[in-house]
Amino acid sequence: MSTHLKIFLIIFSLFLMGILLTLISKRKLPIKYSLFWFFSSLLIFLVGLFPNFIEIFTSFIGFQTTSNLVIGIILGIVLFITLLLTLIISEQKQRIKLLVQEVSLLKEKINRKE
Repeated sequence: MSTHLKIFLIIFSLFLMGILLTLISKRKLPIKYSLFWFFSSLLIFLVGLFPNFIEIFTSFIGFQTTSNLVIGIILGIVLFITLLLTLIISEQKQRIKLLVQEVSLLKEKINRKE
């Protein structure tokens, strides 16, 4: 791995962590949703510091090339993000349903008084 790529990965991971901290401090991103991104930026930082680690990990798992491992990791991350977003959508759907029911009950209560 070239020195330029190592430096880029380290700077990129620090930049990502800075953005995450800013979003959390401005309360635009809840902590429970930011943990995954912190772990991702930490992984990028470690790969920038110890580039041989990914090659050792590649041979340990049994991938033939490092690029295949990276593609597999990216695919896994995308699937994990999709699962998290599906869970968030399901939770929001339940909240909206409850809110609609509460508003309907309040409207009915107001209409009875009139």
